[in-house]
Amino acid sequence: MWTSVFVSGIVLGSFYTLISLGFALIFGATHTFNLAHGELLVLAGYVAYWLWKAFGLSLLFTFPAAVVVALLLCFVLQRLFSLLSEPRELNSIVVSFGIAILLQNGMLFCFSGDYRLIRVPVLNQGFHLHQIYLSYGQVALLALSLLVIALLYLLMRHTYVGKALRATIQDREAASLAGINVSGMGVVAFGIGAVLIGLAGPLYGCIHYLYPTAGPQATLLAITITIFAGIGRLRGLILGGWVLGLAESATVFLWGASWRELVSTIILLTVLALRPHGILGRDER
Repeated sequence: MWTSVFVSGIVLGSFYTLISLGFALIFGATHTFNLAHGELLVLAGYVAYWLWKAFGLSLLFTFPAAVVVALLLCFVLQRLFSLLSEPRELNSIVVSFGIAILLQNGMLFCFSGDYRLIRVPVLNQGFHLHQIYLSYGQVALLALSLLVIALLYLLMRHTYVGKALRATIQDREAASLAGINVSGMGVVAFGIGAVLIGLAGPLYGCIHYLYPTAGPQATLLAITITIFAGIGRLRGLILGGWVLGLAESATVFLWGASWRELVSTIILLTVLALRPHGILGRDER
């Protein structure tokens, strides 16, 4: 039984990492908090749901539209954030909170408050592997999440753009002195973050009910994992996603689903109290 809990936790944690990657990149490169991250994720899920429900499109063909919508909105956010005065972190919280409320009301107007789910029957089927039941949905979710994480790792490690983005995340002033266009890296971070949101949104709509106020929960997950990891720590994001996924799976197994949302809050407060610079981050004091 615990083996199944472990597998479910790893699958869920890998998807949580995918959700948090966009938030972490944008925060690291621009030092802005995008509190509308969860709303953008839910909106991408709604786009996929609408295409699937209204036109009968396969889930696979909804990804491009979700990515395009996320890109458009993220570039609007980037332009707004670029106009902010110091302190950027505080001002971005206020602006993105207002945008989150606007997106919530827009989704409520367009899709109503009903709970909606992208139902793909084949994903509910599965197979047994050494007495562990795996659904095709779990396998697809794990495979797609790990594939995107691996591609992002290769981009960040083996391309000029990725190395410049890493330098900007680590130290904006030093990167600027080295000739890197840090403002341009902010645009790149928003672009990559939008693509990640667009890829995660349809998957989110398959495993989680879509409703207009579902965004804050996803934003809390992204903030928790980002703080757990430390700024610019991809390995920390993966570890944080797995820790949160395993903790939630174990909590649901032991005490029920009603305690699930409490886990991320406890982990966030614990990390802030004991390791505010992240589990793998360096204390700059």
